[in-house]
Amino acid sequence: MLDGKLTKMDADNAFAGEIASMSFDFPFTMLPNEHKRKDSHPDYIIEARTPKNRAIRIGSAWEATSKAGNDYFSLALNLQQGVVRANAVKDEETADGEFRIIPLLPAAA
Repeated sequence: MLDGKLTKMDADNAFAGEIASMSFDFPFTMLPNEHKRKDSHPDYIIEARTPKNRAIRIGSAWEATSKAGNDYFSLALNLQQGVVRANAVKDEETADGEFRIIPLLPAAA
């Protein structure tokens, strides 16, 4: 089980995030990818802090729009249990500038 949220920050089109499960709970930052050169490159990089307060990249995010016309973020996070794919979506419970993180279920074998 995974829970988290993104909140738009005031400057530089960045987001503050938090993500938690039974084995981890930490904040992260989602920053615009200044090195994006192709559409397939991520729109954002996701960074967290080590116990010694060093920034490390833990993932990537892409801006997307659903078939219904709703904006969301597609996330790929390299966490303790491996790469986790999730979407950050707006719903009736999120405030303006907030997105709820919903993990994607693995594909059936």
